[in-house]
Amino acid sequence: MNKKRQSITLWFLAGTIVSLGICALLLIRENQKFSYLYNILEKYSSIEKVDQILQREYFDKQLLQSGQQEMIKEAMKAYINGIGDPYTVYLDAESYSGLQQELEWEGHIEGIWAVVSKKDYYIQVEEVLKGSPAFEAWILPLDRIILIWTGETKGLTTSEAVSKIRWEKGTKINLFIERTTNSGSNEYLEKEVTRDIINIPSVREKVINYSWHKLWHLEVSIFWDQTNKLMNQAVKEFLNQKVEGIILDLRGNWWGLLESAVELAGHFIPKGEDIVISKYRNYKDTTYKSEGFAELKDYPLVILVNGLSASASEILTLALKEQIWSTIVWTKSFGKGSIQTLQELDNQDSLKYTVGKRFGPKGTSIDKEGIKPDYEIELNMTGYLMNRVDNQLQKAQDILVQKIKKQ
Repeated sequence: MNKKRQSITLWFLAGTIVSLGICALLLIRENQKFSYLYNILEKYSSIEKVDQILQREYFDKQLLQSGQQEMIKEAMKAYINGIGDPYTVYLDAESYSGLQQELEWEGHIEGIWAVVSKKDYYIQVEEVLKGSPAFEAWILPLDRIILIWTGETKGLTTSEAVSKIRWEKGTKINLFIERTTNSGSNEYLEKEVTRDIINIPSVREKVINYSWHKLWHLEVSIFWDQTNKLMNQAVKEFLNQKVEGIILDLRGNWWGLLESAVELAGHFIPKGEDIVISKYRNYKDTTYKSEGFAELKDYPLVILVNGLSASASEILTLALKEQIWSTIVWTKSFGKGSIQTLQELDNQDSLKYTVGKRFGPKGTSIDKEGIKPDYEIELNMTGYLMNRVDNQLQKAQDILVQKIKKQ
């Protein structure tokens, strides 16, 4: 009988302990929820105070009420911008639609084909595509666009400026430009540019006979679905021409598909070798390896990059530098090694935010740092525009010939 009572007592105590444990866990969980809610309220109390003041004292109550949604949206943008990450942004429905169009780009866009970015009080021209309407109108890199038609650009984002500049083929646009001259003074120019459709082959190649050597100049302007199809065709032609060395030109290659860059790297890097390592906070890290035949790995290689060589082109450049010791020429690359994703919100706006970073085969980061060239030389813009002389390409040819002679 005593044994039975002891057994019942033990079971009772065990059940009580389990129940107390469950209750404790529930209390901790609820306390965490309370703490989380308290932190949120404390964090945004200043916003609530501002709203209370405005609701109580702002003169035009109707204007205040009508602007509520826009106020919330602008507060969201400012909150996200406070992170200090230029690739983490709040996108309204219009900006999101424009981004989707860029992601679905298939080799041609109607516009003037100049790459621009936002600066202090203006939109700056960063790159002008050879043969483009902007090129023909003598718009130069580092030109500052002050007005688009009669509208100031100081209040525009980059995407807003691009949406105003792009339009249908044959239409004209007036740009008011500020340009710094060689003497250091500023001149002001009005440019009328006729928009056009620019079909861009993402891979262009030619054989250069230079200093008694046959060199292959390979330009890759962007990494997208058709790039490797064109690259495969170019490699077949290359192998039949008894070329001695390669200049891989990635200047101005500012975005594209990672998978396309990895596939192209397979022409240089042996199968199974690392190309890029992607690291995440909440996802499994991924290492991309070469799946190619490395037909070009034994040829001396010089790579041309510039400040607009970004993202996929930087990944390719770093992999070639670390795996086959290629030589890099020109200015430091852009420094974009982060990974973003898009999350659509309930109001049809969206959030683009950073979820990871990419590293070279040896663990080198390019994010915010870029890739420092082995030889640094600025483009002589006057010689390039007036006489079509590319002094950077000439330097690359000199370096490549020296590498060939050392073999």
